[in-house]
Amino acid sequence: MFEKWAVALADQIKKINPEETEPHDVLVFGFTILLNLLFTFLLLLIAGWLIGAPLLTVEVTLSFMILRILTGGAHLDRSIACSITTMILVLTFVWLPVSPVLLFCYFVVSLMLIVRFAPYYEPHQVKHSEQWEQKKKRTAILWVILAFIIYYFFSIPGFVFGAVLQALLLTPVGIRFTHKLNDLAIKGGEYYEKSS
Repeated sequence: MFEKWAVALADQIKKINPEETEPHDVLVFGFTILLNLLFTFLLLLIAGWLIGAPLLTVEVTLSFMILRILTGGAHLDRSIACSITTMILVLTFVWLPVSPVLLFCYFVVSLMLIVRFAPYYEPHQVKHSEQWEQKKKRTAILWVILAFIIYYFFSIPGFVFGAVLQALLLTPVGIRFTHKLNDLAIKGGEYYEKSS
C-alpha cells in the first residue's frame, strides 16, 4: 500500500528535478519509511485514545521508535504488517504492571539487553562505521537512563515501557519472533494475492 504511494511521490520528485535528487529507489525507500511511520503513529494515537490511554501510548511509541532508530532490529518486509505488529506490541506494553520495583527491573533489563545485543542489522542493511555505531549505542543507553529518570521524578512509565519493548526485540528470541512474523506476513500476502 505505502510502496505504491512512495513510488508515485518519487516519480513526481524525479520529474520536477531529475538531476539533483537521489536515485529513484532511494526516494521510494525513504518515502515508504516516512509514510509507514506516519500511518503507524496515527494508528497508535487512535488506538490509544480508544483504550483511554492516549498519552501513555504516545510515550511508549516515542521511546520505542527512538531506540529502534538507534539500535536497529529485525524488520518485516511488508509495511502494513510492520504497522499492525507495532500497534499490537505497543498496545500490549501499555498494559504492563507499574510499581517502582517493576519499573526498576524493566530499566535494568533494557540496559543489559541493549548493551549486549545492540545494534542489530539485517544482512541486507547498510552498516555504519564502528565509531558511529558506538555513538548511537551510547545515545541509546543515555535514552534508557533518561526514561527511568523521567519515571522516577514524574511518575511517567511509558518511556521505560518503550525501552524494554525495543530491548526485547533485539534479543535472539525477539529476532526469531520478528522473522517468523515476516514469514507469516509474506505467506498471507501470497495467499491473498492468489485468492483475489
